[in-house]
Amino acid sequence: MFVKSAHSNAHRNLISRIAATGALLAPGWAWAAPDTAGSLFTVLLSLGLILGGFIAVAWFARRFLPGMGTQGAVKVVSSTAVGSRERVVLIEVEDTRLLLGVGGGNVRLLHTLPRPDTALAETEPAQ
Repeated sequence: MFVKSAHSNAHRNLISRIAATGALLAPGWAWAAPDTAGSLFTVLLSLGLILGGFIAVAWFARRFLPGMGTQGAVKVVSSTAVGSRERVVLIEVEDTRLLLGVGGGNVRLLHTLPRPDTALAETEPAQ
C-alpha cells in the first residue's frame, strides 16, 4: 500500500504542476478586465515621451556639440539645377562669392563676385 500511496502523491503533484503552468501561460486578458482607454493612454504617453526624448537629444546635440549644424568657412548661399546632373552653386568664402558649375564629376569656377555688403560699403561715399 505504501507504493500505491507514493505513486498517487506523485500523480497529484504532477497534475498540480501542470495546472499551475497552464495558469501562468494564460493570456493577460483572461486575468483582468480590459481597460481600453487606460492602455491607449499609456501607449500614447509612452510614444510621446520617446519622441520628445529624440527631439531633445537632437536639439542638445546641435546646440552644444562643435561642428553640428554649422557650415564653417564655406557657406552655400544658393544652388540651382540646370540639368539632370548639373547645378550652378553660389558659395561664399570670407568676403568673396564664387559662382560654380558642378556636374559630371567636376567643379568649374564660372565667376567671382565681391560679397554684397562689402561691395555696397565700397561704393557708398564717406560721410
